[in-house]
Amino acid sequence: MADISTSLCEQVQDARADNTPLNLIGGNTKTFIGREATGRPVSLTSHSGVTAYHPSELVITARAGTRITELQSVLAEHNQMLVGEPPAFEGKATLGGSIACNISGASRPFYGSLRDAILGVTLINGFGEPLRFGGQVMKNVAGYDLSRLQAGAMGAFGILTDISLRLMPKPESVETLVLKMDTPQAITFMRQRVSSGYPLSGAAWVDGHLYIRLAGTAPNVGYYSRKLGGESLPHQSLFWRSIRNFRHPFFSHDGHLYRLSIDAAAPHFTRFENTLVDWAGNIRWVVTDENHESISELANNNGGHVARYRSKSFGNDQKDNHNGECFQTLSPAHQRLHKSLKAAFDPQNLFNSGRLYSWLGSESQ
Repeated sequence: MADISTSLCEQVQDARADNTPLNLIGGNTKTFIGREATGRPVSLTSHSGVTAYHPSELVITARAGTRITELQSVLAEHNQMLVGEPPAFEGKATLGGSIACNISGASRPFYGSLRDAILGVTLINGFGEPLRFGGQVMKNVAGYDLSRLQAGAMGAFGILTDISLRLMPKPESVETLVLKMDTPQAITFMRQRVSSGYPLSGAAWVDGHLYIRLAGTAPNVGYYSRKLGGESLPHQSLFWRSIRNFRHPFFSHDGHLYRLSIDAAAPHFTRFENTLVDWAGNIRWVVTDENHESISELANNNGGHVARYRSKSFGNDQKDNHNGECFQTLSPAHQRLHKSLKAAFDPQNLFNSGRLYSWLGSESQ
């Protein structure tokens, strides 16, 4: 595998000499996120495998091309799991791509995100140099923030090659309960249960029903299940996977799909006909014909930000999804910070040019 890492460095050095942009590709499962990818393809799928695993320390190190399903299989042998429940996308999603896009499942507000679990990374910068940030233990904090900086960067700062993560034990018992109620009731209900100390690991509302997932010891889950009421959901894992993998029928609605990450106590947005609430109110998925600027303003006014995940119908080949900005408009100060980081990591704008923001590229020089 060292040869593959060396090959990646050489590809970057060649691209630097030719001034050729590079399109970093893992499982190629998240092309619908962000702007259109351009440049010479660089596949990371061959750079895979677990390089270190210490179950007693709840720490694992794996190469960026390692599939999420492979990690889940290894961890299951020790009754452990990844923090943040990253989607597997039909078994094709990779660890590097999951970090680059920073998508988390239902447990995010209760257990943290994949970004929160990063202990250290190895990154190839725009000079073709392998750089190491962080480490493999929580007390090693050197370069800690630079490790986490790669989460959600869409590959703009370099090629992730190796990642060290903290893990968490699987809960002894998990149960999902379903209650029928409207959206305003559900938002209030979720917030009350969060503040009351319920052992939540998921809380979502869609199509007139609230789904509450409890996790912990069997006696504790049993006690709060009886206290909560509702109907037990059979095959519960299928429901939660359908949301984080975008297979739930909600995502088939026609229109622009937006993800608003906002104040959980924000009221229900009655102007949208199609809504899915997740993360106990922090996430509001909406399908609408409204433009990105309008939704961005709404998110900002409610203490958060927005991401446009698609235009028109999900799964169609739509070039318009990648025109214009897909993420929250940043202030001039934040734009300057992003450009400074891009210039430091990738001064020739080789990596995923314009994928994150249209202005995060040549203008950063």
